[in-house]
Amino acid sequence: MAATSQIALGRTVAVRKRRRRVDIAGIVMWGFAGLVFLFLLGPLLILLLTSFTATQTVEFPPQGLSLRWYGALIDTLRGQPGARPGLTNSLWVSTWLGILVAAISVVCGVLAAVALHKFKFWSKDLFNNLFLLPLTFPQLVIGIGLLLFFSEMRIFDRFTRLLIGHVVIAVPYVILTVGASLRVYEEDVEEAARSLGANAIQTFWHITLPLIRPGIIAGLVFAFITSFTQFTISYFLFSGQNIPLPIWLYDFISHGHNPLLASISVFLITLTFVVVFALERLIGVRRIFNSGD
Repeated sequence: MAATSQIALGRTVAVRKRRRRVDIAGIVMWGFAGLVFLFLLGPLLILLLTSFTATQTVEFPPQGLSLRWYGALIDTLRGQPGARPGLTNSLWVSTWLGILVAAISVVCGVLAAVALHKFKFWSKDLFNNLFLLPLTFPQLVIGIGLLLFFSEMRIFDRFTRLLIGHVVIAVPYVILTVGASLRVYEEDVEEAARSLGANAIQTFWHITLPLIRPGIIAGLVFAFITSFTQFTISYFLFSGQNIPLPIWLYDFISHGHNPLLASISVFLITLTFVVVFALERLIGVRRIFNSGD
């Protein structure tokens, strides 16, 4: 009996030690995760608090709380006298440009990805690498190259040049996301559709596209974000009438720091959350992505 009791006691002590080690590992893991989240969300928190400062300059922690800079943001958006002009127009230019870039990039990217996936030809790897070159080349080089090319050829208007430049950068993201969906989708469904009498176009439209829809949606989002936040290409190709938002913000910062910049940033972040929430409520973004499972 004594030996049995000692064995049970030893097992209990061993279990407690293991639990202690597990608890310590869990605490360390959660502590590290908390530090990562703090590192990621810290700048946003500082930005939010700075936007409520009552002073004329950017300070953290803010010296007093006020909504004056949100009032200045409204005046800027409305183009009131004394406010810096062009913010509303830049928002519209970047939004419209992003929509066009996303649409064109999805069409081009889907066709390219499907061709690279389904067809076998001797220069397939070469074409695949050529399509992905914009991701490896410095955007500064691409911007200068496009500027020199369009200037020498004297073709296209300024907005079209800007559109082409953004499409060149965005298409590789669509090819990558759609290509990833093509590598995991079930080709047997296509073969079943063809055996039932569907032609190539009907199979592609009714079978292939729904199967790779998660990759298409992801590519669409990446293309829009890439265009909306693109600075380098825009800097070389924009005109005085079509100023994208990153260029407007750069010009604003170059003339001095102002808490208005913090309120503009908070406004853009809030606008992003509103758009994502609206998409989720209207079309169900998670259902779209989960439909490919």
